[in-house]
Amino acid sequence: MPNAEKQKAVLLPLHWSISAYPATGLHPQKVINQQVVNKSDLLICVFGAKLGTPTEDYASGSVEEIEEHLKAGKPVMIFFKQAVNINKINIEQISRLQDFKREIGQKALYADYNSIDEFKRILEDKLSLCINDNFIKEKIVINELEWNEVKDDTSHEKLSDYDKARLKSWTSVDNPDFFQAHFMGGKCVYGLGASNQYEIKNGREKIEWDSFFEKLLNLGLIRIRSYDKHGYPVYQLKEAAYQYVESHNL
Repeated sequence: MPNAEKQKAVLLPLHWSISAYPATGLHPQKVINQQVVNKSDLLICVFGAKLGTPTEDYASGSVEEIEEHLKAGKPVMIFFKQAVNINKINIEQISRLQDFKREIGQKALYADYNSIDEFKRILEDKLSLCINDNFIKEKIVINELEWNEVKDDTSHEKLSDYDKARLKSWTSVDNPDFFQAHFMGGKCVYGLGASNQYEIKNGREKIEWDSFFEKLLNLGLIRIRSYDKHGYPVYQLKEAAYQYVESHNL
């Protein structure tokens, strides 16, 4: 995790193949639940071309782990691979998987991917957002009583003049008041409202925009309203953003 020191959070991956030990007296999945699932704070579930083997209570071990995490109120991130090798497809398995995908889509937001490289990029982005939302405790919460703390001291997340100009432009949009990240023709585009779009020309610009959003999230000036159909976040301004612009005479 690149920002482990800054965020004071370290990820320790667990998997039944290396984190569980032989035991008797329970169904194998129940053993995995006790030794691995119940100890986990976050579940990352990746589906390829099959759903898996049914357990005593659920359609597969993966489904049971998802449901256990959801019942415990713990976050679950689900990914589905779109491009699969047709020579390795089991018709029954892929049918069960599609049924599950439709079902889980009624109560969870999932992300699709086509390749390993794309999955790595998506996982890195989404995991960072998930950790920031669910496990980073030392955040500055902005409200009327605490606004002066941010106004007087933003040393941990200083906004550059360019960042401030972008934030001012954002707050000047009447409707809608959010950025949406998506891809058009293979090019990365950030949209401000319905009319203003910013095409990213190279990797450095993409990093600068990601840093901009991260700073605003850490300062409590924006929130993630939702995710688009590609799994990219839709950012929305909070009242604190307008207070920031006014107090800094932007």
